[in-house]
Amino acid sequence: MISILLVDDEVQFLEVTRMFLEKGRGIRVTTANSGEQALELLGNHKFDAIISDYAMPGMNGIEFMKRVKAMGDDTPFIIFTGKGRQDVVIDALNFGADLYLEKSSDPRTQFSDMMQKVRNIVAIRADIQVAREKMKIFSSVMERFPGMVFRIRLNGKETVLFASAGAELLTGYPADDLVRGNPSFSLLIVQEDRVRVDEVRRSALRSGDKYHVQYRLTTRSGDEKRVMEGGVAVQGNGGGVLDGYILDLDCICHESPAPGL
Repeated sequence: MISILLVDDEVQFLEVTRMFLEKGRGIRVTTANSGEQALELLGNHKFDAIISDYAMPGMNGIEFMKRVKAMGDDTPFIIFTGKGRQDVVIDALNFGADLYLEKSSDPRTQFSDMMQKVRNIVAIRADIQVAREKMKIFSSVMERFPGMVFRIRLNGKETVLFASAGAELLTGYPADDLVRGNPSFSLLIVQEDRVRVDEVRRSALRSGDKYHVQYRLTTRSGDEKRVMEGGVAVQGNGGGVLDGYILDLDCICHESPAPGL
């Protein structure tokens, strides 16, 4: 069920709009005839979208939206304006409106457009929320991962395009330093292992296959670590790209077994 807060000072317009929107399956509309009343409702209820007229006495739609944003409420906000009010549209979008609607002389078309925009914006926000939750899970997993994930470009020289935060625990260098090439990640590989690692990586680039290779890293403190690198090669602009991970084998070997195992 999509829950909408509809705000307009014209009571008849509120009722007609509510009736039309609720004809659509899965939509429930709560109305408010002023920004002040809408703020009271927002203090006690959660909505999937807010549709507000701009031209209202006391507190106009943009002022109402500013108050909503100041409360930390990121509910999708659609501003409703008179036709030709591009100045209002620009201000509304600049202050955080997600979409705008222009009032039309054809109510049926206007309400249909409103319903479609509401469904679209709620669906987009739901997708964003799912993506955020996945990122939280990914971040939680990566915090426990004994190593790092990376993206490296091989175009004559090695360029680190991305390194996860685990890079610092693995190498002693912050991920941003590795991306800046300070130091070059290839120089952290123990010299005797560099040619072999480079051959495995470039072979994967040529074949497009997944690869795995074990080698030794020299950390910032001068210690050596045994690591396993795995990934897949992706041909892209500016040379071949490797997406993969580096696993700290010494960390895994030194972990104590779980009780009872």
